[in-house]
Order: sequence, then C-alpha cells, then structure tokens
Amino acid sequence: MLPDFILESQLWGSLFALGVLVVMLLLAAIAEFIFQLVLKLRKKSGSPGLPTRVIRTFKGPIVLFLVILGPLLSVMVLTALTGSNWGFMEIWTRRAWSVVIIFEVAYLIAQLSQTLFAWYIRAIVARTKLGKVNRLLPPIRRVLPILIYTVAALVALDSIDVAISPLLAGFGIGGLAIALAVQPTLSNFFAGTYLVTEGELNEGDFIELEGGPSGYVVDVGWRSTKVRSRFNNLVIIPNSQMMNSILTNYYSPTPAMNVIINCGVSYDSDLTQVEKLVLEVVQEAINESPHAVEEVNPFFGFSEFGDSNIDFFVFIQANDRMGSFILKSEVIKKIHACFEKEGIEINYPVRRLIHSNPADESSLVETKDS
Repeated sequence: MLPDFILESQLWGSLFALGVLVVMLLLAAIAEFIFQLVLKLRKKSGSPGLPTRVIRTFKGPIVLFLVILGPLLSVMVLTALTGSNWGFMEIWTRRAWSVVIIFEVAYLIAQLSQTLFAWYIRAIVARTKLGKVNRLLPPIRRVLPILIYTVAALVALDSIDVAISPLLAGFGIGGLAIALAVQPTLSNFFAGTYLVTEGELNEGDFIELEGGPSGYVVDVGWRSTKVRSRFNNLVIIPNSQMMNSILTNYYSPTPAMNVIINCGVSYDSDLTQVEKLVLEVVQEAINESPHAVEEVNPFFGFSEFGDSNIDFFVFIQANDRMGSFILKSEVIKKIHACFEKEGIEINYPVRRLIHSNPADESSLVETKDS
C-alpha cells in the first residue's frame, strides 16, 4: 500500500512514477554490469564454451526487457494514481506491455536458437565432419527466426484484439498461389532436401544419368547438382530431374569397381594351359599395379564356343573407375604378350564362302574379316 499523500497528490504520484522509471533503469544497468563481470570472469578462466555463449545471448534481451519495463511501469503507476482521465492510456499501456512481453520472448528464443545452431555447426559438425548435417542446418538456421517472429506477430495481434482468422485465411490462399507459381523451384528444393539428407551423393562421386550426362559430383545443392563431365565441363542438373531418372553412382557403396576382360583363343589351343597362363599373368598385373584390389583374387572362365575362337573372360577388381581403365589396359597388354610368347593364337573372324558349283575345289574360298 502506498502512503495517502502519494495517492492524493498528482505531484507526488508523478514523482513516484518517475522513481519507478529510475529504479528500473538502475536495475538494467546493474544487470548489464553483472553480465559483463560474469563474461570477463569466464574469459579469464579460459572457458568460452557454450555456457558463455548462452550468457551472452541472455544478456541483451534481459537488459532490454528492464529498460522497456521502466517506462511501461511508470506509465501504469501514473495512470493508476491520476484517476480515470488516463484510463485510455492504461488500456493501451497494458496492451503495449503484452506486445513487449511477446516480442521479448520471441527475440530471446530466436537469439538462443541462433547461438545453439552456430555452436553445434562449429563445435560438433566440424569435429565429426558430418557433411550432410552441415548442409541441412544453415537453411534451417535462416528460416527459423522468420517463423518465430511470424508466430509472435500473430500472437501479438490477437492480444490487442485484432482478429487473426482473416489473416490466416489470406495467408493460406496467398501461400497456395505462391506454391503454384514456384512449383518447379519447390520441386527442386524438396528433391535437393532428399539428396542432402539421404547422403546418396557425395562430392567426388562419379555418377551417370540414364540417357543423360555423366561425371564427377562437384556440389549437391538445394536446387541443383553440379557435375564435372569427362570433358572437364560443368553440368548443372536440376534436382527434380535427378530424382526422376535412373542414376548410377559408381562410387557407392564403395569406389572399387569390377573389371571384366573378354578374349578368345583358337580351337587348337590347350585350354588348361590357357587358363593357367592367363591367371598367372593377371595375378602378376594385380601385384604390380597400384590400381588393383589385391584382396580380390582373379576369376577365370570360358564363356562360349565362338565363331572363330573359344571365348573366355577374366574378372578382376580396380580401386576406382579411373583405375579400372588403366588396369584393364595393362592386363590386355600382358595377355597379348604372353600369348605371343607361348604361340597361342587368337584367330581373326573367318568366313567360308561356297560358290554354286561345289565340285570345283577352287570355289571354296576362306576370307578373314579385318
């Protein structure tokens, strides 16, 4: 209860309201001093971690809250002491007070979320190298404050008796119109969200689209994926097209790539000797080449009776796609040199042409296709 002389005198009431303002400003100054002192002590102790960031985040909203609270309380006290002539001011003061509280809370939540996101990206994601999370968090970090302030504005309008139902209905219609207008962009965005979060593509992977371009992934963005083609050109592919086509990732699940080498020997060859020689040559190439996976043993097999040769294949594994071409070239050269040394023949395709008069031996002609 206030003394009677304050309640009965407008002068003393005004002075009391002014005193309330001064006290709140002093409290704001004291809070600022305490926060600064705590931050200095934590800096000297060498612990500038998450608690320090949180304290720094709370400092601004709390001091600002006390600074704004001073004038509002002084006006409310003044209107209460001076009677009904200031009633309209008291109503609007209370409404302003509710709006300030709402936006103060929204400001605190937005700043705190930004601090936590920044700390998590810098301290956790960078340390654990979670590239997918690192791509996902920055857009959320930018959008989250907009959502917080939008909700706060709607709540503030409702607190001052402004109907927000028509606004929500208008936002719904406007949002539908905008969604239809930017449908391709939204399609690429959500496709990019899937690509980023699922982690199916990473920088450096070699991919190939069915009936489309192929190359090394340079960047997986929210709207498009950038690929460096074999001709060293940058190809920008919309994410929606990436999701709607069959895509082959030659680096998934591992960069290692199987290599199959097909060849054939004449029907006069000793197949057991051919198999032994080829396996020895291929094993030698695997041991010498840095592009081969030594843990995978070569596999040899005869595949079919061809027109001119008995065909066979050799299965080996290379470290990656580029190494598969080099390894295959080395193996082919070694097999050819081995066959030349051992006298094993690889026939040309042979065709026998028979003329209409079979009695004439000169009508039989063998030709080799070159």
